[in-house]
Amino acid sequence: MVSGLPDYYRGMDVAFQALAQMTVRPNFGGALLETGQTEVIANDEKSLFAIDGKGMIYGGVVWLDAANSQANAQVRLKTDDVTLSDISFLRMIDYGIRNPRSWPVTINTYNNSDYIYSVGISYGVTFESKVEIVYFEDNGRTPNVHYRLVYTLIGGS
Repeated sequence: MVSGLPDYYRGMDVAFQALAQMTVRPNFGGALLETGQTEVIANDEKSLFAIDGKGMIYGGVVWLDAANSQANAQVRLKTDDVTLSDISFLRMIDYGIRNPRSWPVTINTYNNSDYIYSVGISYGVTFESKVEIVYFEDNGRTPNVHYRLVYTLIGGS
């Protein structure tokens, strides 16, 4: 006859149990937010922000105030000085890059009549030393670019 509580009520005892595998995850700090807005000069590339450290992206968004066409502009995501994405808003529409996690930067809104654009930054992207978001203006206009990124740093730095 069985007595006592089922095993799942008992805490894990490594000395008592023979484990086939144990997963140890990094010690992440709390969620952090980088947010702001900036004007990007026509036909220029501008770093919106850069974060030094080791961590992971929980998600983010970059959007523009309605002004003029920005169809060929790009939001570039860089980790550890490697550009992960540099596809224009128009090409994201052409290629159907809308699904988060299918690509590091995906199109959320593309309205080339009212000039409303936004892209999402996919969650789960990790970085070892630095993460940076850059806006490349390629339309001869000077837009106001807004950004929000939620991320965490390993070790709570």
